[in-house]
Amino acid sequence: MITFEGDERFADVEYVGVTYESTGRVLRLLVTSDPADNCETILLRDVAAFDVLHFTRQNVVSYLDIARLAAAEHHAFVELAVGEGAIISLTTSPSPNALLGVVFVSANGATIFALCASVEKCSSDGQPIYRVVA
Repeated sequence: MITFEGDERFADVEYVGVTYESTGRVLRLLVTSDPADNCETILLRDVAAFDVLHFTRQNVVSYLDIARLAAAEHHAFVELAVGEGAIISLTTSPSPNALLGVVFVSANGATIFALCASVEKCSSDGQPIYRVVA
């Protein structure tokens, strides 16, 4: 059973764009408003799998659920995401170590499911302001 914990530091963040860099396996959310930390981007690093559902131009995060998952739980997270409507599959060789199972849920119904090594809020110069690691 996967146990998620909420992270309030990501609540009320408004993101307006999502990009994925396949060579570095980095998922980047472009942020326009962050009352808690005034970040400009959210980076998910070493992404092993992800899907973004129902994305529109204004997405305010209602909550972020995070679970630290051992390697044996990676497929269970993928199955959970698929059960919610995601089209997600693991890369051929995900990290043998623990990863984060991350679920961003926004007010307008857009959802991001991702398996990654870390989630970071970054300032305009790219420096991490707040980080959650596996």
